[in-house]
Amino acid sequence: MASAELSRARDLLTHLVSEPEADMNDYRRLYDEVLANFELPADAETEQVDAGGVPAIWVSAPGTARDKAVVLLHGGGWCMGNAKGYQEFGYRISQAADARVLVVDYRLAPENPFPAPLDDAVAAYRWAREQPGVRRVAFVGDSAGGGLVVSALLKLREDGDPAPSASVVCSPLVDLAGEGASLTERAHLDPLPAAALVTAMGGAYLGGAEPKATPLASPLYADLSGLPPLKVYVGTDEGLHDDAVRLVEKLKAAGGEAELEIGQDMVHIWPVFSFLPEAQEATAGIGDFLRKGFV
Repeated sequence: MASAELSRARDLLTHLVSEPEADMNDYRRLYDEVLANFELPADAETEQVDAGGVPAIWVSAPGTARDKAVVLLHGGGWCMGNAKGYQEFGYRISQAADARVLVVDYRLAPENPFPAPLDDAVAAYRWAREQPGVRRVAFVGDSAGGGLVVSALLKLREDGDPAPSASVVCSPLVDLAGEGASLTERAHLDPLPAAALVTAMGGAYLGGAEPKATPLASPLYADLSGLPPLKVYVGTDEGLHDDAVRLVEKLKAAGGEAELEIGQDMVHIWPVFSFLPEAQEATAGIGDFLRKGFV
C-alpha cells in the first residue's frame, strides 16, 4: 500500500489533468496550484535578477557558499511553470549542495517555441558564470526542464563554452518522438497521461519541427559525447521511465559519466515533492553529486 505522502503526490499529479476541457491557461493555473503546496522556508534568501536578459530568482539557504551556483530549470512541458513555484526546490538544492541556486523563468511555448526556452537557459548559465566570485556552476532540471538541461549541455559544447561542473536531471523528457516503450507499458501506473502530454506539449515546443531532426530540442537523438557528469533520477511508475534509462545508456555508450537512480513506486518528478521522505533522500543525493562536481 502506498504511503500517505505518496498518495498525496499522486493526487497532485492527477490534479494537473483534472479538467478535461482545459486550455493552456487552465493547465498553467493547475500547475501553479500544485506548486503552491511547496512553501518556501522563512529563512530563505531570495533576489529577483535579470540573468542575461532572462528573469530569474536567486534562492539561497542561510550560510551557503557564494562561489558556487546551480542553474535550476523548472518542469512543466515547456508550456507551464515558473521560477516562483520552484523556489522551495531551489532552497533544498542550495542547502544540500552548499551553493546559490538561480531559478530561471525561461520563456514558455507555444507563445515562445524552440529554441526560445533553450536560448534562455544558456543565457542564464553564461550570466551565472560571469558573476563576481563564482568559480563553479552546475545544472539541475526536472521533466521538460531536465530535457532543457541536456539540450543546454549540447549547445554549450557546440559553442565552446566552459562546461558545467556537473548536472542532475529528474524524470527528464528527452525524446519528443515519444518512442519510449514505458509511455504505454507503464501508463497504468502513471497518474499523468504521459504519452498524450509528450505529443501535445512537445508539439507546442517543437513548433512544427521534426524531433529526430532537431536534436537540440529532442536530445536523445543527439551526439552525447563530451558532456560533463550527469545524474538521472526517475521513478518506476512513470511513462518517462524509458527516457531516463535510454539517456543514461546513450551517455555511457558515448564515453560519458552518468548515474541512474530509479525510485521504486515513485512518480513523475518525485524529488520535487518536498513532503515525500524519498524526495528528501533524493535532495541529499543531488547535493552529494553536485558537491563532488564542484571540487
